[in-house]
Amino acid sequence: MVAGEPLQVSLNPRRWRLLTFVSLAQFMVLLDTTAVNLALPSIQLGLGAGAGAVEWVLTGYVLCFGGLMLLGGRTADRWGRRRTFLLGAGMFIVSSAVCGVAPGVGWLIAARAVQGVAAAFLSPAAMSLVTSTFPDGRERATALGVWAALAGLGATAGVLVGGFITESLSWRWIFFINLPLGIVACVGALMFAPGRTAVAAIPGKPDLAGALTCTLGLGLLVYAIVDIHVDGAGSRFVLVPGALAVAVLALFVGIERRVKDPLIPTHLFTTRSLAAAAIGRVLTSAVQAALLFLISFYLQRAQGYSADEAGFALLPFAVMAVVATTVVIKIVHRVGPRPAYIAGATGTVLGMIWLAQIPPHGSALRFMVPALVLLGLAMQGCGISVNVLGLSEMPSHQQGIAAGALTAAFQIGASLGIVVVAATSAISDTTRAVEIGTDPAIAWNNDFTLGCLITAGIAFLNLLNALIGVRSAVSDCSASSGTPTGSRPGPTLR
Repeated sequence: MVAGEPLQVSLNPRRWRLLTFVSLAQFMVLLDTTAVNLALPSIQLGLGAGAGAVEWVLTGYVLCFGGLMLLGGRTADRWGRRRTFLLGAGMFIVSSAVCGVAPGVGWLIAARAVQGVAAAFLSPAAMSLVTSTFPDGRERATALGVWAALAGLGATAGVLVGGFITESLSWRWIFFINLPLGIVACVGALMFAPGRTAVAAIPGKPDLAGALTCTLGLGLLVYAIVDIHVDGAGSRFVLVPGALAVAVLALFVGIERRVKDPLIPTHLFTTRSLAAAAIGRVLTSAVQAALLFLISFYLQRAQGYSADEAGFALLPFAVMAVVATTVVIKIVHRVGPRPAYIAGATGTVLGMIWLAQIPPHGSALRFMVPALVLLGLAMQGCGISVNVLGLSEMPSHQQGIAAGALTAAFQIGASLGIVVVAATSAISDTTRAVEIGTDPAIAWNNDFTLGCLITAGIAFLNLLNALIGVRSAVSDCSASSGTPTGSRPGPTLR
């Protein structure tokens, strides 16, 4: 087979069953990510760890997850999607068990880093299994909608599960719950994924120099982002790794231009649909992560909710995200991903502005519920549409790396969202204001309002991308195919 030639594969009759199991794996990864956030205070107390050490339980995971994402996607393309998926899932199961029995914080940090490596291979392989198994058009849009619904549910359910398990059992069970989920996902992949997934025969050696520089560059970038809220944006611990990240990633681009089989082909992001979708993934995940952070933090610190009560307060958001899936898929089927993206981004801006009006006294949750309903619908509109947009133009032999790029964008966006909101909404200043006698309700309300307005600003950038970036992408695709956009059925851009 000629390198770069799309593969013609027969339709997998068990593809819908396969979708269930690979979506379960992605649900597990995001469930674990958000659940650990709520459990950090209990982990710190249980292991007798310092604040700086316990933060690496999160940071180590994020660094490995974000830094190795593109390598995981490319491995799926070269080595096989099912094998890469099983490798990542197996590593995730084993590392989760080690996390659950960790005798000290050092063991836990190391096991969490391995979890991040596993997720970096598991997540893009799972997504590319979906996109390469379902034919382009209506079925793929539906599959990606289900994928986005379960992934979003996992992120929100992590708040519910994290609070409930931490208070009812132990923080260790947050990791043990991954064992049955991971095993079931592996069994499903073995049963329903084809033994030889559709992968092009790629000549030449793997791009090890590209893998090293990409991993190091993304790792330094994520480290700089994560450290902003600890030392401040002007700290050398942020500026130095940030500058090094730029230099190393520039070196990575130079390497990719020269090698025969690049880790990520430089022309990949000249496909504007993927470029616009990657930007959309960054901004959408930044808004969602910031929203979950703000709601959880505000309800626990300002309203006195317990961890599980704060989690249950987010149920309207989670339920509406699931309800919205069918509606969004129908819109994408009928008119394409752009209208769904625009509607979702608009709803996100309005929802965050609504939350910014929260009064300092009275029932906070009653005020929040309408906004959470709107945001659950809107975020799902964004998530499904950017996934369809980003992968609809990619040939089969590049589905893995494209999925890896989008998943890396999601992870970086989530880190960025939390850091920007935490660093700029002056949480530490609010704590000091309360300590010197300021009315706690007013102090925390001001902090929450500022965080919501900042998040609304990120959501507005997402709306601009939907209005401008996606229009350019669709126009470019239409021009290249010579077919008017309106004459093509379904969400395909070809």
